[in-house]
Amino acid sequence: MKLSKNFVKDYVDIDVDVKTLAEDMTRVGNEYDEAEKLINATNLVIGEVLTCEAHPDSDHLHICTVDVGKETLNIVCGAPNVKKGQKVIVALDGAELPGGIKIKKGMIRGQESNGMICSLSEIGIESKYQTEEDKTGIHVLGNDAKPGEDPIKYMGLDDEVIDFDLTANRGDLLSIIGMAYEIGAIYDKKVKDIDLSHKENNEDINNNFSLNIKTDNCKVFLAKRALNVEIKESPEFIKNRLIASGIRPINNVVDISNYVMLETGQPLHFYDADRLKRKIRSKNGRK
Repeated sequence: MKLSKNFVKDYVDIDVDVKTLAEDMTRVGNEYDEAEKLINATNLVIGEVLTCEAHPDSDHLHICTVDVGKETLNIVCGAPNVKKGQKVIVALDGAELPGGIKIKKGMIRGQESNGMICSLSEIGIESKYQTEEDKTGIHVLGNDAKPGEDPIKYMGLDDEVIDFDLTANRGDLLSIIGMAYEIGAIYDKKVKDIDLSHKENNEDINNNFSLNIKTDNCKVFLAKRALNVEIKESPEFIKNRLIASGIRPINNVVDISNYVMLETGQPLHFYDADRLKRKIRSKNGRK
């Protein structure tokens, strides 16, 4: 169970660092494997690419001047998608990146380079969480990103994660709200309730949709129908909480089902009503 500190803080106030939280949870019987920042990279800033010219001694490198807030740096970049005007993630001289990589200023094919313009992989975000464009080049930030500020905070990835090794008798901790109650008990903190408010019309779902349960193995099956759903990208805070929990964002429909499953511990699934012929059947599988 990966616990996102930002996620659980939605329900209980935590004013200790992630290592202290992990050790305090261990003292009440909940062992963990790791407790660390989601992004383990140092000395990163937002930069703006002011100029981008082809390297005179290379067919793929570019010489960029990059505004990093307090100064403008020359940086040689090999990414195919780097362009003038982009807001980017810059690892400055002395930065330490995942995998033991240390960034130092130096000369690249006769040109001075004072840092590195980063891809998401280089700051430790796995490829399964990336877009196709991100997999092949540097990550481009939004136009509202300000040079010199923290790119991890800007992206909403300034989170800390504890990877718990839970025992079989603690199924109550397989959710964010369950973890919140455990943490609340440790620190004598009140837990905020999940907001379950929603709008319903007066239509009886049984008039146009049915459940057909043909097995005793299915003890409970609850269904609701959501109308006028537009499939699109999820808000950043949902995607970031899923990434911190080890789940790949897909789209708003898939993501909200996973988000609520993590939040409440209740598995759920969305079906496309247009393909169901007004019925869901639950039965034992054939060989």
